[in-house]
Amino acid sequence: MAEETRCVLRLYGAPQGRLAAAVALFAPQWRAEAQWKSRGAETLLAVHADTPTGLKKAAQSLRSSFGADVYGAGDTSLAAAAVQALEAHDRLLACGDAAAGALLESRLEKVPGAEKVYDFGAMSYADAKVGPQIEKRVRAKLGGEGDKPDPVRLALARAQAARRIVGTELAVACAERESDHVLVLSTKKGCWLRTVSAADTPGLWLLDMVRRAAAGLPQAEGTGFLPAGQVKQSDPPGRSQNTAKDPTSKKKHPLRVLLAVLVILALAAFGVAWYLTDGDLAALPQRLKTLHLPEWVTLWQAHEPKPGARLI
Repeated sequence: MAEETRCVLRLYGAPQGRLAAAVALFAPQWRAEAQWKSRGAETLLAVHADTPTGLKKAAQSLRSSFGADVYGAGDTSLAAAAVQALEAHDRLLACGDAAAGALLESRLEKVPGAEKVYDFGAMSYADAKVGPQIEKRVRAKLGGEGDKPDPVRLALARAQAARRIVGTELAVACAERESDHVLVLSTKKGCWLRTVSAADTPGLWLLDMVRRAAAGLPQAEGTGFLPAGQVKQSDPPGRSQNTAKDPTSKKKHPLRVLLAVLVILALAAFGVAWYLTDGDLAALPQRLKTLHLPEWVTLWQAHEPKPGARLI
């Protein structure tokens, strides 16, 4: 049986600008080339080489360049890759609201083994007992925000409540807004968030977030993280493009740093003066005269006013 000299790699969330640069890294001796086609955030990379060895090295080079962006090869779907990641790493997924359920369920219902790692809402938001428990915990958390809480805070609270009540490692929710969706993935360490336009297949983005989190892989560029315990903020996350930075971090003002340094230096000088004069600071000039100091230190003494001198 002849060895393969062609393959297709599937990527999701890979920056489009990096594709040509990654292919340009192919060594001439591999005699390999690649073509790609993107649709939204998904990219198919078709690789061809003259020899199986060249194909293997070219494919390895692409996997190294794109890392977690590569979700599979051949006919593997993103939904199947997400299920495989959940199964391989022994992770369970729950859903906190119907909006996220609608995004996932139509894509997962035909994937073999999906029911082993995802409850399809049967044990979470759609369950007659668990659903009200989730909402009760959400109301307790957002009780001070009135009848219409911010949709992003609501999705955050639902995802967290679903994960804790159902007892899964991961849980999802979705804030549907006028022109976009804010996708939420809750983990024990915090919540991942991504803002996606309604036309940019938010269901696939949510599957990709689940795949990466289940496998312990970095999230795609533009996906933000909110650490556990930092959910309550004055400005809800998701209103602008998310970043991977901690939203609670603050930059140190350079003027404040300079003032702090000057205060420390002043205190140090005062301490030295106090030590040299045994607390009698008025005797400091006379005490300095008795020390063998370098000429540049005592230069000021030549211009020190003498007793009875007049200032002009």
